[in-house]
Amino acid sequence: MARRYKDFDTALLAYRNRPEGPIEPVKTNWSVIPANDNNPEDVVDLGIERSWRITPSVAEIMASVATKEVARNDRDQIVRIGKLRFSDGEQTERAYCYGPEGKLMQYDARLPVGAMMGTRDKPDSQLGGTGYTERATVLSNSYYAEVFDVDYPQYVKAGKRKRGDVLITPEEQRELLAGPLPPITVCQPGLPTGSERVADSFIGLRKGKKGESGAIGWEDIAMSKVHREVWEETLAYLSQQDVETLDAALDARTLADIAPGGHKRSAQRRGKRDLRVANDNLVSAMKIAAA
Repeated sequence: MARRYKDFDTALLAYRNRPEGPIEPVKTNWSVIPANDNNPEDVVDLGIERSWRITPSVAEIMASVATKEVARNDRDQIVRIGKLRFSDGEQTERAYCYGPEGKLMQYDARLPVGAMMGTRDKPDSQLGGTGYTERATVLSNSYYAEVFDVDYPQYVKAGKRKRGDVLITPEEQRELLAGPLPPITVCQPGLPTGSERVADSFIGLRKGKKGESGAIGWEDIAMSKVHREVWEETLAYLSQQDVETLDAALDARTLADIAPGGHKRSAQRRGKRDLRVANDNLVSAMKIAAA
């Protein structure tokens, strides 16, 4: 639409972006804002705990020593004890240092004589961030059983399913439906048992990393309901002709497309007049609904 008709933009944009369809959540109900009773000084030095991996472990070292298998080179240097290997001064390992320009660079550092090879001493994965322990699974299932007020779920491992499709004709289907139906079995309330972790069946109740899962924030639900109610009331004040004019304006390339027919200049005048009337009625209806 031409720039000289930009006074219609505000109402038309509001009409185009009116809330319809499913709710699009902006965020989940998870909040990273600490409670008001939290003292920032208490958490300023806290960080993420990680497991520290040291290999080989003390148990592995003692198991190799217990084998009493010792290997020496031609210079009578110990180069192996069980599965443990040691340097004779010629081996190297990958290391890092800062270069002349202050950038981190990789180089091969020579291992001193007698240094144990293949060792590792560095932080590993984040604690609590990988997998599920049996205790965590039990606690999680107990939580859902308490929330839904049902018995603790017992996991049932599914067996192999035999695949075999049987095709029947429509007449056979009608005969089966006309016959006596099997009795209906009503089971007591319970939780799904197809997975060891009941939480896998309730994704909306789980909180994942970076807001990937979790229920929709209550603020989004509340505001969406309010916006929908306001727009329903707004559209109720508009006539059918106003609604048709606004719908046509959303796809129109020129004012003549809003009220087509007759001469092009006459169609432009009718389109401008109808759009101005619909725009004014929409603005008035929005003010009444929002009051």
